[in-house]
Amino acid sequence: MSEDAPPADKPSLLKPSISFGGFCEVIAFLSLSCTWLGSLGRHHWTLDLLSHFRLQYLVACALVLLFALIRRRTWLVIVTLISLLWNAQIIHAFHQTAEKAEPKAGKTLRVMTFNVMTGNENHVAAIEHVLKADADIVCLLEVDETWRLSLEPLRVKYPHRVEEMNDGNFGIACYTRLPLKSSEVRRFTIWGLPSVLLNLDHLGVPLTFIGTHPMPPMGGLSAREWRSQLAEIGIIAGTIEGEVIAVGDFNATPWCEGMRLLCEKSGLQFRCVDPVWPPTWGLKLPMMIPIDHVLVKGGLSLQKRVIGPEMGSDHRSVTAEITR
Repeated sequence: MSEDAPPADKPSLLKPSISFGGFCEVIAFLSLSCTWLGSLGRHHWTLDLLSHFRLQYLVACALVLLFALIRRRTWLVIVTLISLLWNAQIIHAFHQTAEKAEPKAGKTLRVMTFNVMTGNENHVAAIEHVLKADADIVCLLEVDETWRLSLEPLRVKYPHRVEEMNDGNFGIACYTRLPLKSSEVRRFTIWGLPSVLLNLDHLGVPLTFIGTHPMPPMGGLSAREWRSQLAEIGIIAGTIEGEVIAVGDFNATPWCEGMRLLCEKSGLQFRCVDPVWPPTWGLKLPMMIPIDHVLVKGGLSLQKRVIGPEMGSDHRSVTAEITR
């Protein structure tokens, strides 16, 4: 018998260099990292971009926790449980932000915001949906020249309107049956994106309505201008002492840095009995998020908030019943 040691196996390129369990742990670490990096959004736009996906992180944490328990990885169980609770408490903070109250007869104000999408070909169904909602104030986004004829039923139904449809994906149109004192179109950022300001009378009380649609924060410049527009809207609302309603596709989730800046500068709040975290954009995608909102100020609250059905757009409408 030879005393020579058997030759060692030669490494094979076909052999995996990491086990399946190790691979899963790496994926788990990356998934959990996004939870914490997204909490540092004020420091850089890429980190704030990560903050939008709290719902997805919550699901990912639950799956990673199950994996960690099966694999008996104590450290992973602890880190995942903390991450899961962190995401859960952020989401839960927007589950109910106002107390249920019995609205007085005739005192309810219905408001709708709907990004109809420029490329949406289902104009008839979308407009019928808006008409059926019978809101007192309607704000439509991404209306361009292709929508001009389709909007005629709204011009007939509502005595007051402001339409800016020459801005491509950032066209905006607002309609109201409330007495209109004055209207104004403000343009923000280097792109001059329009926002509509309506000074209304609601049962003898002045009401300011703001409809807006900032650029998606999908790059350094876009993120800076997105944050700037939200901050400017906040400053405008902050200078108004009375009642304010701000609606639109904010391209911002309730828990991102841009939304924090808007609310901090303006005094605007979600103040809603119903949850405001259910997704309104991308409901056919795994990265669905809530970015269409109704915010209020000055003693107003949302006693009901309804997300509309699919109408050919990648967004769903949001209809809110507002009371004092």
